[in-house]
Amino acid sequence: MSTYSRETEGLALVHKFADQVKGRTCKAHLPTSPNILPRLPILIYLVLLTGPSPGGIGAETLISLAAESPAQLILVGRSREKAQATIDAIKVVNASVATKFIEADLTSLASVRKAAQSILADPEIPRIDVVINNAAVMATPFELTPDGIELQLAASHLGHFLLTNMILPKVLAAAAAGPGGARLVLLTSSGHRYSGVRFSDPNFAEPGSYTPYDAYGQAKSAVILYAVALNRRLALRGARGVRAYAVHPGSVQTNLQSHVMKLAPEELATMMDEVSMRVMGMPLAETRRQSPWLTLQQGCATTLRAALDPDLVKQEGVYLQDCELTTDTKLVKEWATDPELAEKLWTLSEELVGEKFDI
Repeated sequence: MSTYSRETEGLALVHKFADQVKGRTCKAHLPTSPNILPRLPILIYLVLLTGPSPGGIGAETLISLAAESPAQLILVGRSREKAQATIDAIKVVNASVATKFIEADLTSLASVRKAAQSILADPEIPRIDVVINNAAVMATPFELTPDGIELQLAASHLGHFLLTNMILPKVLAAAAAGPGGARLVLLTSSGHRYSGVRFSDPNFAEPGSYTPYDAYGQAKSAVILYAVALNRRLALRGARGVRAYAVHPGSVQTNLQSHVMKLAPEELATMMDEVSMRVMGMPLAETRRQSPWLTLQQGCATTLRAALDPDLVKQEGVYLQDCELTTDTKLVKEWATDPELAEKLWTLSEELVGEKFDI
């Protein structure tokens, strides 16, 4: 019987896998150098994108990790002022943990490129052991970014696609540094079951085609397909110490629902029942009865298992839900895990960001 469930809490996992969080030492070398370096410390560097906002799953993830003394937590977000509250909370838990804030707006390709270049050039970030792509928006009104990309696709997938691919050399450096490897954790949602990627019209140019949840489903399906494509490429290049996982954190009440909650009560009830039927196969009231809201501690647990559990690589699959890795097609749609669609998504993503990546 599994020791994990939707009730598992993030802090318990941090304590369980403390040896994956604390600085540790072994013989290591960086892939850019042929020399073996003498007993370098392997340090956890955590990249969190726009998710460090107080009260969110990302902030809870960082605060939980602080309890077991990672060397450095890197917060990537749009606002240093907002992130400061999370930094302060980290310091309350463990004043010895170094933090670094890097400004980036994931809906701006120029901003993402600037942030990635800053990370690559920073001598205080020699490698990155865990990347957690936590940022997202949910069910927003139709909007195109300045780059002409639909907002939800940009915020949840394309910004992360560009940033992660650009900083990958430092992730590969972590994988080369010792047996612990490196992890890429991409936050998705059960909402991916609502709809797949609209390859012929990802930006909803067709008049009348846009609905907030069609766009949300597309973005979250793209996140899972990206993980599938990453794992294939990393395996082909022999980077077996790096694994990507897509995680559904569960239903947690945060500011992510802010756009939805602005709707009139009757409109909101009708829409959410329709969404629940398509995603869960039951009305919202029954969904909430069977799966009540999770706490923030429960909500960050699936992310933390994907980031820290060394035994996860022994299991099949790319998608985690309720703190478990699963290939059940009732939980993760085939349109989000199909290898051919993953390659198609990679090509589309390169076209949308205007850059090819030899990974």
